[in-house]
Amino acid sequence: VEVDKLADLIVVDGDPLSDIRVLQDPRKIPLIMQAGWIVKNSLR
Repeated sequence: VEVDKLADLIVVDGDPLSDIRVLQDPRKIPLIMQAGWIVKNSLR
């Protein structure tokens, strides 16, 4: 992530490197950003 750059990011509740199934549960992905825009935010 750099200043003045666009990025796609996800915040995951868990460690997808130890359990890839965490990415299958939408409740475990509270924040999604695409091209710098927040498209899902359930952290509020």
